[in-house]
Amino acid sequence: MKNIIILSLLFTSLTTLQSSCQEKETYYRIKTIYREDHEPFVGLTAMSMEEILDYNFHFVRKNGSLHFDYPKKLEINLDSFTNLKQLDITEKDYYEMYDYTFHRSSFLIKFKDNATSSKSKNTIIEFEKVDKEQYDQDIAEAFAYEREVQNKIISLKASLKKQPPIKLLPLEKLTTKVDTIFDDTYDSDIILQIPEQIALYESGDLKNEKFGDIKIGTFKDHSKIYDIEHAEDYGLKQLTIWVSTDPAGFDMKKFVAGNENMVLVKEEKDNVVGYTISYDFEHDQAIIGSFFSLKYYQVGKTHLFIYGNVTASQMKNAPHDVEMNKILNFNYLISEHITLISNN
Repeated sequence: MKNIIILSLLFTSLTTLQSSCQEKETYYRIKTIYREDHEPFVGLTAMSMEEILDYNFHFVRKNGSLHFDYPKKLEINLDSFTNLKQLDITEKDYYEMYDYTFHRSSFLIKFKDNATSSKSKNTIIEFEKVDKEQYDQDIAEAFAYEREVQNKIISLKASLKKQPPIKLLPLEKLTTKVDTIFDDTYDSDIILQIPEQIALYESGDLKNEKFGDIKIGTFKDHSKIYDIEHAEDYGLKQLTIWVSTDPAGFDMKKFVAGNENMVLVKEEKDNVVGYTISYDFEHDQAIIGSFFSLKYYQVGKTHLFIYGNVTASQMKNAPHDVEMNKILNFNYLISEHITLISNN
């Protein structure tokens, strides 16, 4: 009887200990991102890595899962953690995750950055372990700052309604010509009427854009990009034609409604012009982030987006009401003179 009691107590103790181990929580926050060979990030890659850091990921490890509390609530089972898309870095199709490891005071996610031309593609996201008090403080501060940012954006929107920053000029009539482009399948011609002074050419540049569920870019199937060549050289600030045979649908109203910081100056069924509000974290203020023009056609199963998006960072501090309006009106003028002739 005594042996039975001892065994029972021992079993209870082991069960309690096991349960305690299972319930133990450890807390992590993102710390840094670096190449495996410690070569520095440069150019667009450096911007992309900074963007990942700005997500400010915080998670709790518990019972074989990662429970993220910031930037939003989500749970990842470690047994099925194989892709950075599970962190909602969805636009990065070219990040190929290949491993993760826990160390005594850190957690490392390893992936190949297939977008870079650097010899070193192996990249590591490092999380550091923190105590619960520090973790809770981080989360509280992050949400408080989010509220502050949103209030400043709302305030800027209200002021811009009183003094709109965009002035669309009356359209002049341009001489036009016929040109033909193709989607990625080459099954049918897309025949367009375009301004005589421009030329369309297929682009091999690294560009990525997302229109609703449709992603277009160098690293995405079912897509092609055409740049517009013009004597007045606006470079990256100029319109681009994005073509996609992605099976997803596109609805302009849903696209606009899904972009809360988008403000329209002109709106038609498949044609919008406006600007977006963003946040300058360096100077801690809401700003006009970009001026955009978007026109959409569907040609059979092919989506055609005529798109220009000029960001404030491209303007080199030029006054919005001068240079940005000049370029926006140029894009608006060209866009309005690009029309579909045939959808055969």
